[in-house]
Amino acid sequence: MINTLSVTSDLLTAERDILSRVALGGPLKDVLRDIVLLVEKPAGGELLASVLLTTEDGKHLTQGAAPSLPCDYNDAIEGIAVGLGIGSCGTSAHTGSPVIVSDISTDPLWADFRKLALSHNLHSCWSMPIRAADGRVLGTFANYYREPRKPSERDLEVIGMVSRTAAIAIERSQNEKARDRAEEQRMLLLRELNHRVKNVFALADSMLAMTARTATSAEQLSSTVRGRLRALGRAHDLVQPTFSAEHVAYAPDVPLRQIIGDILAPYTDAATDRVAFVGTDDVRIRADHITSVALVLHELATNAAKYGSLSSEEGRLVVACTTGETMQIMWSERGGPVVRAPTSKGFGSTLIQRTITGMRGEICYTWSPDGLDITICLPINTISASPDRTSLS
Repeated sequence: MINTLSVTSDLLTAERDILSRVALGGPLKDVLRDIVLLVEKPAGGELLASVLLTTEDGKHLTQGAAPSLPCDYNDAIEGIAVGLGIGSCGTSAHTGSPVIVSDISTDPLWADFRKLALSHNLHSCWSMPIRAADGRVLGTFANYYREPRKPSERDLEVIGMVSRTAAIAIERSQNEKARDRAEEQRMLLLRELNHRVKNVFALADSMLAMTARTATSAEQLSSTVRGRLRALGRAHDLVQPTFSAEHVAYAPDVPLRQIIGDILAPYTDAATDRVAFVGTDDVRIRADHITSVALVLHELATNAAKYGSLSSEEGRLVVACTTGETMQIMWSERGGPVVRAPTSKGFGSTLIQRTITGMRGEICYTWSPDGLDITICLPINTISASPDRTSLS
C-alpha cells in the first residue's frame, strides 16, 4: 500500500514543511488549502484531502479547503449536519473520534451520501476530528481515495499530524478574529461614550436656553433647570446596559408609556402640551429589551431637542403605538425648524440602526417640509410582554 506521503518523504520533514506554511500566516482558507496540497502532492493524485470547519453553533460543517475534490461534490456537502450517520466527517465531528470508512459502497454511515460519493468516483473516506487545545472539535480532516482502502499505521500518523497542525492554524485564525471583534467593540464603546458626553452638554445647553425663555425669576429658572437635569439623569439610567443576568430575570416588565415619559421628561412640563401619547399605555416592554428600546427613543429625543420639534417652543411631538403581528411606534415631529434629510449618517443614527437590527426590527424615516415621521417596527412576540402578564413590581 502506498502511504499518504511517498516513501521518500519523512514524516518529520512533512510536518516541518506544513508548520512552516502555517507560520507564514495569511487568510485561513489559503493556509488550509496549502496544507492540503502539501499532503496530497507526494501521493501522486491518489489522495484527495479535505478540511471541513464546524460552524459557531457546532451543528454543521462548512468548507475549509478541498482543492482537489470535485466542485459539485464540495457544493453538495456544504453545510452538512454534525451527527451520527452523516458520512465520515459528520460522524467524526459528532463523536470526536476518527471514523475510517474503507468502502463507501457498503458502509451504513454513507447511506444518505453513497450515491453522491460514488458518482464522483470516491470509494473510501477516512476522517479525523480537528481538536482545539481545550478539546473542542474545530472541524475534520478527511482523506478520500478512488478505490476501497484501509489506512496503514503510517497513514494514521500523517492524518494525526496534519489534524494537529490544522488545529494550530484554525485556532490562531479564531483568536485573531476574536481580538478584532474585541477591538471593534472597544472602539464602538469609546465612540458611544464620546457621543453621549457631547449630547449631555448639548442637551443641558438646550434646556437652559429653553427654560430661560419662559422663566420669570432666577429661582424659577434654577428650579426648572434642576428638575429637568434630574429627569435627564433618570432618562440616562434607562439606557445603561444591564450587566446582571439575574437582574434581567427578575426585573419587571415596564409600560412603553413609562419609558417614553421618562425619556421625554427633560423636554416637557405640565404647563404645555408639546408632547402627546397615543396607544402607548397598554403596551409593556420585556425587561431584557427595555435598555434597547430606551436607547432608540433617547437618541430620537436627543435629535429632536437639538435639531427638531423639541428645540422650538412651537414644536410638537406625537408618539403613537399600535400592535398586531408587529409593534409599531410612530414618532411624528411638527412645528420645529425646517430640517432636511441628512446627506450622511452620524454615529447616533448608526447606533439606532444597529440597535433596531439587533432586535430584528426595522426603522423608516420620512422627511417633509412639515416635519419628520419615523416608524419603528419590532417583533411583538420578542419585544412586548403579554398584556395580561402581572408585573413583579
